[in-house]
Amino acid sequence: MNRIFFYLIILLGFQLITSCEFFEGSSHIDPDDPNIKYIGRFDFSNPKSVRFDWPGVQIRTKFEGTSCSIKLKDGKNDYNIIIDGKLHKIIRTTSDTIYVLANGLPNKVHTLLITKRTEALFGVATFEGFILDGGKDLIKPIEIVKKRRIEFVGDSYFTGFGSDGTTPDCAFSRETENSYLSFGPQLARKLNADYSIVAISGSGAVKNYGDSLRTSEYPLPHYYERTLMNDSLLWDFNQWQPDAVIVRLGRNDYWQKPHPKREMFRSAYLKLINDIRKNYPNTHIFTLCSPMRRDPHCDYISSIVNELKYKKGDKKIHFVKMNVRFNEKRDFGCEKHPNRFGHKKLADFLEPIIRKELGWESLLKRIIPSNPFMKK
Repeated sequence: MNRIFFYLIILLGFQLITSCEFFEGSSHIDPDDPNIKYIGRFDFSNPKSVRFDWPGVQIRTKFEGTSCSIKLKDGKNDYNIIIDGKLHKIIRTTSDTIYVLANGLPNKVHTLLITKRTEALFGVATFEGFILDGGKDLIKPIEIVKKRRIEFVGDSYFTGFGSDGTTPDCAFSRETENSYLSFGPQLARKLNADYSIVAISGSGAVKNYGDSLRTSEYPLPHYYERTLMNDSLLWDFNQWQPDAVIVRLGRNDYWQKPHPKREMFRSAYLKLINDIRKNYPNTHIFTLCSPMRRDPHCDYISSIVNELKYKKGDKKIHFVKMNVRFNEKRDFGCEKHPNRFGHKKLADFLEPIIRKELGWESLLKRIIPSNPFMKK
């Protein structure tokens, strides 16, 4: 027993020494540093302790020196750490509050992009800043200004459910969810646009996957105006006005019986579109449907769009039927959700449609960085 106690004391001492060496002389950067760029919905009520939970939110900056750590209170979410345009590591949070993003790098300026892989169902995270080498600082990101913005609203196809899975037979897990690979973010990168995701796996316009009634108490529209899914704080839509909103909802509503009645679905979907239009008066809205099963949601959505376009005079709303075929062996991740290749097919299908409607020519295509995840 004495020997075990002796080793524990040594281990504790080593940890304290390491911790002191780690903090002593280091540069601590607060979350409100002007050289940090936030993309997506964040709660800045406390500028020194920034909260978030939606999938795909991004933190961008440039840092000097050989190392960078993040102060992060989480425990349930995972993050992609992309340094100098390459995936450097994946952070799987635990009870720790400080995570080393990189060390031993060349002593120069590095770009840093942090993207949240997991969705809001895993819980809220709190960002409290960075730790750099002593005497080092953040640098204002000098990059092509992304004036284009897209918001993605919907279900598991935007959260990246199972996108890192290697077989349709694998079960969903935290490790296989990667919103960065979903077709929304892939499309945004093709279009050189920043993006925000408001999506929940299994959600519907009126009925969520697995619910036993015709309607659910909390479908996706219930959360749409929130800054965080897990908090009732409302989002200030004036902060971020997108050029386009792309909505994918409806398949979960009609996945299993009892199905919502026609007017139930139409009423809920129309209200969501009207809310989007109220918040974004000049934005193009693209409503998607996926005709992979025989259900009526495509017809219902199409009729709503026709009504808004031709009876209400909304010339910036569009209906898109996603006629994309997947290869069973190559394009599926967990639980028959698309993997990175399946999502790429969806992004490739949508790209010319979005470009045409918004007049976005592909002049900048040659400067779009390659996907650090994509493999041939």
